[in-house]
Amino acid sequence: MNRTIFANGQTLVKEGDAAGDVFRLLSGTVDVVRELDGHPILLGKVGAGQFLGEMSIIENRPRSATARAAGEVEVEILTPAEFLDEIASSPQAARELIRRLCQRLREADDRIVNDEKVIGWADGNSEQSDDDTAAPVQNSAYLAAKTEWLQGQLLTRCALGEQPFLVGRRPVAGEGPPRLQPDLQLDDAVPFRVSRNHFVIEKSDLGYFVRDVGSALGTIVNGKPIGHHFGTDDVPLRAGENEVVAGGSDSPFVFSVFVPPL
Repeated sequence: MNRTIFANGQTLVKEGDAAGDVFRLLSGTVDVVRELDGHPILLGKVGAGQFLGEMSIIENRPRSATARAAGEVEVEILTPAEFLDEIASSPQAARELIRRLCQRLREADDRIVNDEKVIGWADGNSEQSDDDTAAPVQNSAYLAAKTEWLQGQLLTRCALGEQPFLVGRRPVAGEGPPRLQPDLQLDDAVPFRVSRNHFVIEKSDLGYFVRDVGSALGTIVNGKPIGHHFGTDDVPLRAGENEVVAGGSDSPFVFSVFVPPL
C-alpha cells in the first residue's frame, strides 16, 4: 500500500476504464461524475474514510463513473489483492461488503420477477384510498415536490404506508416497460435524469429508509449520495423533513419526504 496526493481537478478513476486499484480517501473530497449525452453530471461527493473503485474489483466490471479531486486529496492506494486481504481481516468491512452484494442480488432477483408479481405489487399499493394519497393525515409519512418545477408534475402529496413506494420515469417511445411498476411515474426528457425504476421508500422496524434500485445516476438523500457509484445503496430517513434528489446534484427532481417522530 502507498499514499499519494492528487491536486485539485486530477482524475483518480475514469468512467469506462478497466477495474484496477482501490483508493481509500485519507483527506479531502472527490467528485463522482458521469457523462450523460456528452455532458458531465455530478452524482455526489466522496469524503475521507471511504473507498473508491471497490465494486469494480468485486464485480470485475469497468469503472462506472469518473472520480476527480475537489481540492487536494490524499489517498491510500490498494492493489486488488491488498483490498481483498483487508476485507478478509476486517469483519466490519466484510459485513458491509456482503450487505451491499446482497442488495445487488436482490435487485437482480427483481429483474426476473414475472408479470404476476409486478402486477401484485402495484395492486397492493393501490389499496390506499384516493383520499389518503391526495391529503395525508397530519403526522403521517408522505412524499411531496420540493421545488416549484417538480410541483408541475407532482401536484399533491403521496402518502407513505407499510408497502414500498417506488418512484420512476414513464417510458418514452421505443423503450420497454420498467421491470417494476412505479407507484409514482414522472415525465422526463433526454438527457434523462430519472431512471424507469429509480428509488424506493420502504418502512422497516427501525423506520423509513430510501433505497436506490440501480438507477443510472444515483440518488442523494440529505446530501448523502447512494447507488451503484457509491458505497451504499440505502440510507435511513430522519424524523421530520428529508430531501431526496434523483439524478445528480443539480437535478430538478427534488423531493421532500416527511417522516413523523416515533
